Amino acid sequence: MTLAMQDYRLYQLLADGTLLLFMFAFGGCVGSLINVLVYRMPRGMGVVTPASRCPACATRLTWRENIPVFGWIFLRGRCRFCKVKISPEYMLVELFCALLFVTLYLLYYTLPAQYTISIEWLGIDWQSVHPAWASNGFARTWPLFVMTLILVGSLVAMTLVDAKTFMIPLKLAWAPAIVAILAHPAQVFLVEYRPGVWRWAMGWSYAIPTPGPLGWGWVGLSIGAVLGLGVGLLLIRAGLIRRSFEDYEQWEREAFPDTSEPKNHDCVFGAIEATTTEDELGPPPVGDRRYIDLPRVGLFAGVVLVCAVLGGVLTPSGVIPAIGVGVGLVVGPVLAAVVGRAVFGPAGKTEDEPSDAEQAKGVGEDPELWLQYPHARREMIRELAFLAPAALLGFLGWKLAVWYGGPWSYDQITASMVPAKEVPLWLHVIAGVFLGYLVGGAVVWAVRIAGSLAFGKEAMGLGDVHLMAAVGACLGWIHPVLAFFAAAFVALYIEVLARVIWGGSRRAMPFGPALAIATVLLIFFRPGMETLIDAWLFGGRGAFRMP
Repeated sequence: MTLAMQDYRLYQLLADGTLLLFMFAFGGCVGSLINVLVYRMPRGMGVVTPASRCPACATRLTWRENIPVFGWIFLRGRCRFCKVKISPEYMLVELFCALLFVTLYLLYYTLPAQYTISIEWLGIDWQSVHPAWASNGFARTWPLFVMTLILVGSLVAMTLVDAKTFMIPLKLAWAPAIVAILAHPAQVFLVEYRPGVWRWAMGWSYAIPTPGPLGWGWVGLSIGAVLGLGVGLLLIRAGLIRRSFEDYEQWEREAFPDTSEPKNHDCVFGAIEATTTEDELGPPPVGDRRYIDLPRVGLFAGVVLVCAVLGGVLTPSGVIPAIGVGVGLVVGPVLAAVVGRAVFGPAGKTEDEPSDAEQAKGVGEDPELWLQYPHARREMIRELAFLAPAALLGFLGWKLAVWYGGPWSYDQITASMVPAKEVPLWLHVIAGVFLGYLVGGAVVWAVRIAGSLAFGKEAMGLGDVHLMAAVGACLGWIHPVLAFFAAAFVALYIEVLARVIWGGSRRAMPFGPALAIATVLLIFFRPGMETLIDAWLFGGRGAFRMP
């Protein structure tokens, strides 16, 4: 190796290291914002104002206390002014987001750039983990990468809020969906403005599934259905159809007159934010069961790490070590919870701590109450009425688009009907975003409506519908479909882990965290999912590939 080549690789390493440090800092800042959203949004507080302050002594915090990750470390986990303990959750969320952003950039841009070096570890070619579009480099794909970061950050925020309050602020789901509508056309502009060799997944014409240049029908259906959703919102505004669960608050006051003020319920039109002020709520309860004990977290992480290493070491011959590591990562948290209970005792609530229902009444939904709401079947009829314009305009849009793309003729080479004119790239990409949004929301909404009609209880929340719709808008319709089915196994695992940690059982559990975790796992382990589906449905012929 020549000296010039060595110098070049050193400069490249320094440049990559600088970018990774920037991603760490940026991820930590996003994690800090997520902490603000998780605390304030369920309470109906503004995100920008009031300024951050200690919830115990109400002293306004300076920039030194707000440094992501390191601020908590420098303060040694206590308020600088009143010396009250600060939950390590704030630091851990910031650290998690920082590492998450670094990992995404590393897998998407740093490793794929080293084409002359084989990056294989634990039997996995890590250069294959990134989506095909990332091979074009950051400068040519930054809109999609920024969109992915916003989606992942929103999923983290929605997971934390839903786990604590049994509700998902719909604005957290709307943000990545709106960004997707802007980012994908921006990416098309980069493709057409800077022509050259673009790498897309084999069999696909873009970074997400789209109807393609011949898919006039799907283009018309997607645009018509989205317009139909807008018509449904206008009908609610005009009072021509009623919002679902509109009388929930009145029913709760009449059925449970001794409870605290009812909280607003998620609805088709959108969640009505709580109007409780921070002064009315007061500081968080001392001894909150979700206050993270740092020694317990350290023990938990250590046990999981040991299980992962043992899983890789003890993997039978002929099996890639990554599978053994994966088994260790699945078994590790359960074993860590058992060890944690043996060392520190159960992670139950303290003597002065409110119950889950009491905490839910303060800043979110009370699952024990909304499961008793007796009119869930009636509300599903209202939601079907809301969806009727989308179905009608989607059908009309299909017919109109097919007519516009014609006349159609039979192509003997492809043995299919082809239109007289092709769909332009920008249009079928926007249709792909709309289809992802519609399919992602429809998968959950169909289960919500069918389950509620069958059992007479609200089966799933509308926050889950908006969550998966946002995933579909960003990643395309395949991801939310696969993530929804994978989320069932994730939810089962979370329930087992929760019972080991806290003991007892629950009548209800939030499904949003399972959906979010399944989506993130699918982003990182897309090649493994492709291999499983290809082996299951196509006999391992390599016929299934995701964009």
